[in-house]
Amino acid sequence: MTGPPTAAPFVTGLEQPKARSTETIMARLRQEHVMVMREMVARDVPVRQVARDLGVDESTLRYHLARADAAPDGRRDRKSVVEGWEARIAAVLARFADPRVGGEAMDRVEASVVHGVLRREFGFAGSYPSVRRYLERAFPASAVRAVRRVETPAGVQAPAGVQAPHDWFDVGVRIGGARQPLHGLIGTLSHSRARFVWMSPLMPQLAWQSGHVALFTRYGGVPWWVRIDKLSTAVASGAGPTAVLTPAFATVAKTCGFAVDPCRRATGSDKGKAERAVRTARVDFADLFVHDWPDLPTLQAALDERSAEWHATRRCPITGSLIAEAFAQEQRLLQPVPTLHERFDCVVARRVSRDGLVSVEGRRYTVPFVWVGRTVDVRGTAQHVVVWADGREIARHARRTAARLVIDDAHFCGASTSAVLAPTPLGRRAQEQLATTVLERFPAPSTVVRPMAPYAHLIDALAGAAS
Repeated sequence: MTGPPTAAPFVTGLEQPKARSTETIMARLRQEHVMVMREMVARDVPVRQVARDLGVDESTLRYHLARADAAPDGRRDRKSVVEGWEARIAAVLARFADPRVGGEAMDRVEASVVHGVLRREFGFAGSYPSVRRYLERAFPASAVRAVRRVETPAGVQAPAGVQAPHDWFDVGVRIGGARQPLHGLIGTLSHSRARFVWMSPLMPQLAWQSGHVALFTRYGGVPWWVRIDKLSTAVASGAGPTAVLTPAFATVAKTCGFAVDPCRRATGSDKGKAERAVRTARVDFADLFVHDWPDLPTLQAALDERSAEWHATRRCPITGSLIAEAFAQEQRLLQPVPTLHERFDCVVARRVSRDGLVSVEGRRYTVPFVWVGRTVDVRGTAQHVVVWADGREIARHARRTAARLVIDDAHFCGASTSAVLAPTPLGRRAQEQLATTVLERFPAPSTVVRPMAPYAHLIDALAGAAS
């Protein structure tokens, strides 16, 4: 026969009871356990069953029940050792310009600092907890403002279209064996969480504009809104709704067809997705940033590949599908990327010298030798120095490098023309001297070391003659 049914335990939001052990019996009950057990006992559930359901010893349960019903011991009514020291505590807070007494400091002074000054300078004999409790009573914490969680929809039309927060972050990466600081412009489509990073050695106005166009290309379209921080390259004055954009960035926004939504000053919650994306990027791309890369384009290709892997393995919190699937749906709502030439902030005309060099920004760059004696256009883009002639690009070099003379050996190769004869080819010794590695400069060991077979045969012959 089965026993009489027992009352269902009133346990809400707690873990299922486990088998009792020494650790669970001796463990201190949490406040929520005390509240639940009092409610269960009030509902006429036997104390023994309550103890069994909560996984504690019955004596422990009865102790807490008796303690809860006990009368106060009067300790709260006792006189505090801090009474009479209020003026001196206020003087200490004023010395440190604490905001609780009208100062302008951003942070409150720690209670341990106040206690230390009182003890050393005024002979205060009270404890640190007594000072801390007094400060908590006299200067209660200010009210905490709740933060509204906003999830932008995929959008069906402007102005309720797709939004993308953009922000910079800094990281040190080894490029060509030398560690150098780089700046990453990270962009996240707010709905699908599709995320991309564009790297730049500098972040002037030109890099800001070029980075936006690069992110739009990776999005496969232009979002209706771009959320930005108060950056000097984007905001000329003001912040938030009253911000005034720089003329250059306003022109880019008008050309591409997106509206700019600047954040308010010192309000990180305005672009929480961008801030979180920066923290996530340092984790998801951390192994790429510690690798030694031959050049910046190779690093950029690895970042793009990692973004694709990230989209194919993680889920969009709004749709529940993979980010890649939500991204594909969101791309249909993006505006087409306009056809834009690579933006540049410097353009000069230069005559190519006899050794195939053009000078700009304190550096000299090579161009194909067939242009010797002719005038070419040299443009400075966000990352490159681009040489144009006859309406086409004829040379491209990294911009603002440490080297003052940038040479591409391929520019000295090729056939002669009617106006310019090809340079004299390099001889064998010149090629060995200009070799970039030791293996190219010297023969391999297998071609230098003599074979051992003749020496072994000679030794055997000498040994036979001696015998």
